[in-house]
Amino acid sequence: MIITADSAGGMVDIHDRRPVTLSPELAREWLNPATPKERAEQMVMNQGEPTEAFEWFKVDRAIGNVRNQGPDLIKPTEENGLF
Repeated sequence: MIITADSAGGMVDIHDRRPVTLSPELAREWLNPATPKERAEQMVMNQGEPTEAFEWFKVDRAIGNVRNQGPDLIKPTEENGLF
């Protein structure tokens, strides 16, 4: 499952959504059907890893087509480099 939230900071230049990563403990709590909706929203908005915790790379446009498969799709492109 991929949890997303609105982009923030420099991530807005890449995409309007960003992945939300939770610690294993928070992920288990988030997935628990007994967790109140308000608590789940609070975890996503305030307890996920910040955008600054990641390194962003440009990749080939082929990644946008679901028919394309393979590990080469996520390799940074040489001409584009690091964001």
